[in-house]
Amino acid sequence: MYGILNLNKPLGPTSRECVNRVGRVMPGIKLAHAGTLDPLASGVLVLLVGPAVRLMEEVHTFDKEYVGTFRLGQTSPSGDLEMEVTDCPIPGGLDAQSILDAIPQFLGSIEQRPPSYSAVRVDGKRAHVQARLGVAVEVPMRSITIHALELLDFAFPEFTLRVSCSTGTYMRSLGADIARSLGTEAVMTRLQRTRVGPLSVENSVSLETIESPEWDHQLVPATLGAHNMPQWRVDDSVMRRILDGQRLPFSDIAGVGANWEDVFGTDVASNFDARGAVVDVKGVLRAIVERKEDGSWRCHKGIAHWDILPS
Repeated sequence: MYGILNLNKPLGPTSRECVNRVGRVMPGIKLAHAGTLDPLASGVLVLLVGPAVRLMEEVHTFDKEYVGTFRLGQTSPSGDLEMEVTDCPIPGGLDAQSILDAIPQFLGSIEQRPPSYSAVRVDGKRAHVQARLGVAVEVPMRSITIHALELLDFAFPEFTLRVSCSTGTYMRSLGADIARSLGTEAVMTRLQRTRVGPLSVENSVSLETIESPEWDHQLVPATLGAHNMPQWRVDDSVMRRILDGQRLPFSDIAGVGANWEDVFGTDVASNFDARGAVVDVKGVLRAIVERKEDGSWRCHKGIAHWDILPS
C-alpha cells in the first residue's frame, strides 16, 4: 500500500491518536503524519502511507492555510483555551477596521516567536514538555512568511482570520501578535487547517470513512507529495539506473533525448530547482533526484524501490 491519506482530523484526539486509529485499519503498514495538529484543532492532517513515509521532508515544506478565531482581551500560557485564561484590558473603540488596519504589517516575511507550549525543540527538548514541568522556556524567534491574511468576521470580542502561510507558522502566536499591536492580548478559540499544499479540507476524508469497507479507495497518489518540484517520467531502464545510484545526464532524466537544450534552454539551473521527482511508465513516484556540482543528476532519495512496489 502506497500513497497519501488526506484526513479530516476532528476536534479532540491528538494527531498521534488519529494515526493509531488509522493504523488499526491498515495493520502492518508504515504510517506517519506530516505536520501536527493540536487536539483543539481540526482539518487537514496529511498521513503518509507505506513507502510514502519517505516524503516527510518534502510535505513539510508545503504552504498551509488556516481559519482561526481569536478572542480579544484574554491570554493564557498555552495561547488557546487548553489552559486557564486571564482577562486583560481592551482599548476602547477597537473594531473590525482596527483589525483591517493592523493586518498589512503581518504580511510577507516576518519574525515570529512560537508559543512555549509548542512542539518546537529548545536545547533538544520539546518546549511544551519543559513548560508543563514548570521550566521557563523562551523559544527563539523564527522567520515565517504570511502570503495572505483575510478578516472573515468580527463579532466583538472575537475575530476570525483566513491565513495562507509558510510551514512553521503558529496561529496562536499570530493572533496574539495582532492583538498586541492593538494594545491588548488574544487567545485562539478555534482553528481549522483548510489546506496543506494541494490537499484541501474539501477533499479530505473522515476517520469514519477510513473505517468503512471502502477505506482503501481513499488514498491519493504519492506524486502529490512532490507537487512543488519538477516531475519527469522515465522508462524502466533509466529508473533502474537512478535507483542504483548512477549519475545520469539531464537528457536521460528529462527523457527528451540529446536535443534537450532545444526544449528547456541551455541554462537548466534557471528552469528547474536543484531537485525533481521521477515517476515510472505507470506514473508511480519512485525517487527524488538532485543535480550534482558537475551537472549530472543522481538519486537523492529512493521512495519506492522495485522490490517494495513492483511495476
